[in-house]
Amino acid sequence: MKKIVSPCIDKCYTDGHKCPGCGRTNDEVQEWFYADEPRRKEILDECVKRLDPVAFDIWQENYEWKCQDYE
Repeated sequence: MKKIVSPCIDKCYTDGHKCPGCGRTNDEVQEWFYADEPRRKEILDECVKRLDPVAFDIWQENYEWKCQDYE
């Protein structure tokens, strides 16, 4: 399986439950460090669903740019 790039786009902070920059919950941020690739894919798929449409557009543009560094 291809390496899943972290959804973090360096706009991190927490609203007490999740990061409004990437949509990950606090628990998912911590889990990312030891999760295997299938679990990282699950986290990625779920976290972006939590973003509002404007935040998603910003995240998607930044994430695509970030992924280019890993190709």
